[in-house]
Amino acid sequence: MKRMLLPPGAMAKNAFVLLLLLAGVIAGAISLSIAASSAGIGGTSPDWQSLPFKGPGLLQLNISNPSEARATDGWGEIEFDKGAGREELLTPLQGVHEYKIILDISPEPIEYIPGAISIPYTDFLWNGTLKTAPEMAAILGGAGISQDDSVLIYGECQPCGGGPSAATYVYWIMKYLGHGNVSLLDGGMDDWVKAGEPTAAAALHLLPVNYTPRLKEDLLASYSFVKSGEAQIIDARGAAEFEAGSIPSSISIPYDRVLEGKKIKDDAALGRLFSSLDKSRPVVVYTNTGVKASMIWLALTLQGYDASIYSWRDWQANSASYIPGKT
Repeated sequence: MKRMLLPPGAMAKNAFVLLLLLAGVIAGAISLSIAASSAGIGGTSPDWQSLPFKGPGLLQLNISNPSEARATDGWGEIEFDKGAGREELLTPLQGVHEYKIILDISPEPIEYIPGAISIPYTDFLWNGTLKTAPEMAAILGGAGISQDDSVLIYGECQPCGGGPSAATYVYWIMKYLGHGNVSLLDGGMDDWVKAGEPTAAAALHLLPVNYTPRLKEDLLASYSFVKSGEAQIIDARGAAEFEAGSIPSSISIPYDRVLEGKKIKDDAALGRLFSSLDKSRPVVVYTNTGVKASMIWLALTLQGYDASIYSWRDWQANSASYIPGKT
């Protein structure tokens, strides 16, 4: 979810237009003719032209409870929802400083993007299992992140072989917690350095704040849902692990099949990879802990699938009928 800022005057004008449209629906028909020169709507206002715009989308103006509005230097907020496309999920290197918070999730980074804070992705896990929502919210709040901050995530786990899966997992965690304005850096620290950008030897430390999660529970699959057979199941582990034992009816698509080096493949390649899936049915992706499953989840999300994450460990813990070997 991207956010665009409009001055209070423009907010009032947009609210007025919405009220007129609502009156038109009630009456049955209405004809509106508002001159751009007098209303300041339609792209002629200098304030409007100064705003960043990356493509068509939906402007949403919430005026149901003005007392809950949050002002930023006299500007009101309008949420700009473009759907789960690449422009929302992946941010190029040159867009780094458009975000209030830059979050490095690497366990032991030796350098940072200047201004980045640090939360190792392993902080969200306990014995390989995802911590509870309140625990994860406390981690984010303790690092100085609130639920309304714009956040850009980057980093990798070098001891795990590198790659973007750790950053993608934290992105999924924040979406699960209901965070709207969050994105992944399209590239890693190697790309940042190669581009000649400066680095910092230490992370930034922010004052703790409150983080209030708004859970999107459908992003985390349950044992009962997986067992029900309603979803298509993808095993994103390696082929050897899949052969050693898997959830019944699951298909094997190793997580690295969606990657070209350390970046996610283009839409055409992803479309071919998922061509056997039914887009009208939900998809559950799992790996041992769910971390690397996030890569397939991200690719499915980019392709418009209803996808969620699960873990092999949870299946083993809950399935009384589990028998070692291919299932």
